[in-house]
Amino acid sequence: MAILLLTKLWVNRLDTGEGVSAYSTDRGRGHSNDGEVRVYAGGRRRAIISAGESGVFKFKMVDVPTVDMETLREWKGAVVEVRDHRGQRFVGTYFQVDIGEDKISTLYTVSIDLQTLSFEEGV
Repeated sequence: MAILLLTKLWVNRLDTGEGVSAYSTDRGRGHSNDGEVRVYAGGRRRAIISAGESGVFKFKMVDVPTVDMETLREWKGAVVEVRDHRGQRFVGTYFQVDIGEDKISTLYTVSIDLQTLSFEEGV
């Protein structure tokens, strides 16, 4: 029996197939629905919620080489697929890259907040 060990986080562009991988230390996530509170006659307040749930996943990659850090910066706004160490798959986009410098001058800690997109596989 074969066993597959996933030790890294993978970020791939969906349009070109290019990929970047790095070790990941943690992942946070949040889920929300778009909505608002409306005030009606007599001061009554009601919640109005849109259908569908929004997801934001926060990925932190460590020991990222300079070339991969620059690649992730270039991919802001592109549709990407992220696979984590559990084999979970996320499709979305990010608009900001947070970069921290490591002790070694050519390695960085990179964080992205992936906003999930509706995506269907098929031909």
